[in-house]
Amino acid sequence: MSIHPAARAAQFLLGLSRSTPLERMLDLAGAGPLDAVAVAGPQAADAMVELWRRGFERVEAARRATCSSADERCDLLLVMGCPDVQGADFLIGAVLGMLAPGGRIVVDAGLMLGADARAALCRRLRARGLYIADDASLSAELLAERPALARAA
Repeated sequence: MSIHPAARAAQFLLGLSRSTPLERMLDLAGAGPLDAVAVAGPQAADAMVELWRRGFERVEAARRATCSSADERCDLLLVMGCPDVQGADFLIGAVLGMLAPGGRIVVDAGLMLGADARAALCRRLRARGLYIADDASLSAELLAERPALARAA
C-alpha cells in the first residue's frame, strides 16, 4: 500500500520507521490471519489486497452496515485514509454495526496532521460507546474497542 507523500516526509523528518500504516495498525490491534477483518475508507482496496497477501482469508469491504445481522460481524474494523474528522466519523457511524462485541477498530489518522483533530475523533469514538485510551490522540493510528456484551446472571 502506498503511503501519502506528506506522511512519508513526516516519517523521514521525525526519524520514524518506514513501516506502512497497515503494518502499524495490525500490530496495534494484535491482529492475526484468523481474525475476520472489515476495511473501510478511501484506501480500503489497497489494504484489502495487502491483507490477502499476508494470509488473511476473512477480509471484506465495509461501506455501510444495513443492520447488525445482515453482515458478518468482524473482529477488526480498519478505517483507512480519511483526511478529516467529519469524514472519518461519518464512515465509522456507517460501518460500526459490523463490529462484533469485544471487537477492535483501528483508524488511520495519519492524514489528520493536528493532534486537535485526532483528539476530536477520539471524543467522537467515545460518544459512539467505544473504549479508547486517553493518550490515543498522540498516535497516527487510533485503537478503540467495542465493549463486550454483558452476560446474563
